[in-house]
Amino acid sequence: MESAPPRPTIPVLSALPLALHTARLVLRPLAERDVDDLHPHASDPEVSRLMSWNAHADRRETLGFVQRQVEALANGSDLTWAIEHDGKACGCIGLGGITWTFRAWRIDRAELGYWIARPLWGQGLMSEAALAATKFAFDTLGLHKLTIGCIEGNVASKRIIDKLGFRFLARHEDDVWRDGRWWSHLRYEMLAAEWGDAARTLRFNRPRPT
Repeated sequence: MESAPPRPTIPVLSALPLALHTARLVLRPLAERDVDDLHPHASDPEVSRLMSWNAHADRRETLGFVQRQVEALANGSDLTWAIEHDGKACGCIGLGGITWTFRAWRIDRAELGYWIARPLWGQGLMSEAALAATKFAFDTLGLHKLTIGCIEGNVASKRIIDKLGFRFLARHEDDVWRDGRWWSHLRYEMLAAEWGDAARTLRFNRPRPT
């Protein structure tokens, strides 16, 4: 496996075509109009139980989250998409901590993260969104590396990570404290050269457009 050198020009995130379409979903940059759709799900303790954030206490908290993501997109540090299904925002997926340089180094990387409304669990929608976001990260944005992690008990998220073909790095023992106990954290990464193996997409049974 041989990795290509970095792109000579670092892209301007906001200048790229950011709306993505899959068989059943539209991924588009998060906007304030999504607050009312997202709040009932962001305030669901079951949705946030294995995440790094707590269930939102009120609509203002959801609004604050959305406003921070809009600002981060403008700054070029994060890209968070609203996952739109049947015309409504039902979750989020994003590339966080987008970093192109560190001192004298080019590193060209970001962290993939996601969540979706509980009524839509088990339908393959999150896998569909994650595939589209990963493809954008490498093919359009031109990242060299994508990282991702999940709490050890998050079976559904681990299944998506495995389907995408992320390479397992480490199990961080007792890595985070939440709900009165320590949880271990599983960490993964993927290089652009690894994504180039088209066979990885065959791990998905992708729905056909209707």
